[in-house]
Amino acid sequence: MNLLDPRPLIPVAVIVAAVLAVPSVAAAHIDPDPTEAQAGSSVSVGFTVEHGCDGSATVGLDMRVPEGATAVAPEPPDGWTGGVTDRVVTFEGGPLPDDQPLTFRVRMALPPTPDTTVYFPFVQRCEIGEIRWIDIPSDGSGDDLDEPAPAMRLIGPVATPTSTTSPPDASAPTTTELPHTAPTTTSTTTPTATTSAGTAAPSITPASTNSVDSDSTQSPSSDSTTAATESSGTNAGSVVFAFVVLAVLLIAGLVAWQIRRAKG
Repeated sequence: MNLLDPRPLIPVAVIVAAVLAVPSVAAAHIDPDPTEAQAGSSVSVGFTVEHGCDGSATVGLDMRVPEGATAVAPEPPDGWTGGVTDRVVTFEGGPLPDDQPLTFRVRMALPPTPDTTVYFPFVQRCEIGEIRWIDIPSDGSGDDLDEPAPAMRLIGPVATPTSTTSPPDASAPTTTELPHTAPTTTSTTTPTATTSAGTAAPSITPASTNSVDSDSTQSPSSDSTTAATESSGTNAGSVVFAFVVLAVLLIAGLVAWQIRRAKG
């Protein structure tokens, strides 16, 4: 055997190349971007597909949303569509060539569970075949998994909904209503003032007429009452005077009679 002849080494080189190629494909799994985020925060999570299915182009992705995540909205790249059905985000489009990476983003409010790891199981659909990135480790590590699900670490403290935006939104209608109320009051006051002015003229005229009539009616009544009172006073005085005169005459008569009787 000629040690300088390379032909016997060709099969060995092919086997070594195949063995080295398998780890490289398996290592090209999908990682989320970012891999760590604040629990309860609203983020746009990116998932980069680095290759197809054994040379076949990618035409679709299905990702299950982790429990506790809300406000989920896909952000598909150009040439792709996205939707959400039963907590599964779906991307369709392409075909994406096997050797061309592409990032698919999903905006969501992360679960409010700090110090935990959430997973995004993915199914990558290709023109021929599929890759199921759905393996979730039982011990929290994904080093030994061939097709691990994308994982994200949630840290504390839990993010709260943006409260600084709510008060302006709540106060905005209030401040907006004030200008609206002012024109409404003005427009309402103007017709009211006009109507009052129009109504006041007729209502004042009858009122003043009634006052005049009342005064004119009351004047004769007052005069009649005064005249009757004066008449009554005069009559009473006459009667008293008559009684006084009669009493004086009677007394004078008695005195005269007594004098005559005494002389006789």
